[in-house]
Amino acid sequence: MRKTLWILLLASLAACSDNANQQAQTGSPAATASVSPDSVPSTPTTRYTPQAVKLADIPAKLRLPGQLLEAWRWNDANGENMLVAFRTVSNSKQQANPSSDSTEEQEMTDLERTARLAVRQYVRQPKQTEYSELWRLQDAVTDCPLDMTLRLQPGSTTVTDLDQNGRSETTLVYALACRGDISGADLKLIMRAGAAKYALRGSSLVQYDSVPAQQQQPRNPCCLDKLSAAQREQGNTEGYYQTEAEFRTAPPAFLTFARQHWQKFSVEEQVEHEDL
Repeated sequence: MRKTLWILLLASLAACSDNANQQAQTGSPAATASVSPDSVPSTPTTRYTPQAVKLADIPAKLRLPGQLLEAWRWNDANGENMLVAFRTVSNSKQQANPSSDSTEEQEMTDLERTARLAVRQYVRQPKQTEYSELWRLQDAVTDCPLDMTLRLQPGSTTVTDLDQNGRSETTLVYALACRGDISGADLKLIMRAGAAKYALRGSSLVQYDSVPAQQQQPRNPCCLDKLSAAQREQGNTEGYYQTEAEFRTAPPAFLTFARQHWQKFSVEEQVEHEDL
């Protein structure tokens, strides 16, 4: 009797083992972990993809004087946003042109020009038909008789949601200069989060020889306000910015992004000197 019971017990264990092996080989639910789509955490958006807008598609009330440099449209928790950037260039001193046979020397002041940059971000809330201004930026190079630069760094305009609150931040980098040599331009990185403004201000690094500018970039471009006067005189300050003080009240992710963005767009080609 005992022998019979032992035989039945061994047969039962063998059957269980074969069933487990079969499930593992056929990939049945008993052998694999499954995760339902609802249990997968979603990743909040940290960068938007704004759509470029042509001049003809910008509402007349949002158009500014001068040449359109960039225009973008995107949506966030505030509603529909539109960013526009325009530039004007004019002679600083309006004088009659001298005749072609004139022997008079032209004064430097006759060659002076002024360039102005105007950037606006507008927002239109749901169920509204009109845009309202969210913020504005204005800057200029005035009375310049030399090579003049005033431009947005190509590709620098970026829309993010770094603090993941559903409301976007807008960052742009622009260069401005009046120069007759190969020195860097003044460079400004501006980040706007609604009414809040954060900035890095310094100079660009010019690529003018066979050594790639990326190899000449300071590994840490911060900060000129931490250098002594002697250090400033001895070293090249191009590619650095003055201070990070304006980011002290910002979420840490803002400064991290701004540092990376500065390094990416602080290099300038020599051919870009005479931008206007």
